Amino acid sequence: MGLIATACLLAGGLNAADALSLSSPMPYAVFQRSLSNTARIPIAGSAAAVVARVEAKVTLAPDYRDGIDGRSSDFVEIARPGTREFHGSLEAAAGGWYTVTVRTLDAAGTVLGETSIAKVGVGEVFVAAGHSFCSNFQGDHPGKAEDDRVATCIDWTNTPPAQLGFRHAEDPLRPGDARRASAWPAVGDVLVRQLHVPVLIISTGIGGTTVERWRQVAENPVSGDSSYVACRATLQHWTPYTGLRALLWFGNENDLNQGPSAEVFSDNFTRLIARTRIDSGIPDLPWLIAFDAYDPGVAEKIGPREMQRRKERIDRGAQRVLETVPFTYDGPQTDDLGPEFRRSDGDHFNEAGVRQLGIRFARQITRAFFPTPIPPPQAPRAMPR
Repeated sequence: MGLIATACLLAGGLNAADALSLSSPMPYAVFQRSLSNTARIPIAGSAAAVVARVEAKVTLAPDYRDGIDGRSSDFVEIARPGTREFHGSLEAAAGGWYTVTVRTLDAAGTVLGETSIAKVGVGEVFVAAGHSFCSNFQGDHPGKAEDDRVATCIDWTNTPPAQLGFRHAEDPLRPGDARRASAWPAVGDVLVRQLHVPVLIISTGIGGTTVERWRQVAENPVSGDSSYVACRATLQHWTPYTGLRALLWFGNENDLNQGPSAEVFSDNFTRLIARTRIDSGIPDLPWLIAFDAYDPGVAEKIGPREMQRRKERIDRGAQRVLETVPFTYDGPQTDDLGPEFRRSDGDHFNEAGVRQLGIRFARQITRAFFPTPIPPPQAPRAMPR
């Protein structure tokens, strides 16, 4: 299931042969918090001898504020396995990084072994999907999140590894393609500063793809096209372990080349969203949809007037999805980010553009999922005299 941490408590004459091994949790794992602002951290492992009882606790890492950046706990019982293998879960408040400490005991209450896993969090989990704007085509060199609490998955391409694993969000983020920067470390940095919880973002963007191609591959898994393949694998194999807040879509622009009608574009989009909800097992999986239809290369080929017509149809199609498909939300508008925010190719984003994307995506995510409380209505005052 993941990275294995091993330790041994040399109590009662035990030696290294009595080591306790954990397969879950693992470093940099972030578990999606619930409406109660908590999550249950899955704990699994094995011991060299039969275990009567398993206990676990979380300890907030130094430099994080108890009650603001998380909350430490005491040991609580999580399992009574009666075997060498064990699994259970520990409820923890949103925040982290935590150190998760697990200990095993015999029937008399004697501690047999104890081990700890550092950098485990309860916070927000997102899957990013789309074309090259979503993946690692931005900037001139890879970037990384400034805050250590921004995480991603270990590197892989179209086939998930046998063991899940996580790491700090440092570009290139996989399974997205290309080798430069992405927007997601910057998005995570802003969200962590605003929310005071760790953020996990898995990027599944594939350059050169369209909404239509993603829909086709989603509905026909054996098509041989790479679009949607990594996204499907993420929704089926990773997010069932971590939980998931929403899918972040950044992938409309390439449809400019075909210039579909607003109706065709929205139909492709609606069907793609439906497929992700089936594959993830989340019937109401939220989508946050960015607006992007800028490509100056397309304008050179078809002319500015036709370019504008196609852009308007794509934007109308996206707006139609937002109006008709439940649990879809406005993402950032990015077409106003002009040449000063673009790379030398005139289309992909430079470092300044990436910073803007970080701010804009985080703002729309916050508006969609963490709105500020509405002020209470004010009662009428006395009639003026």
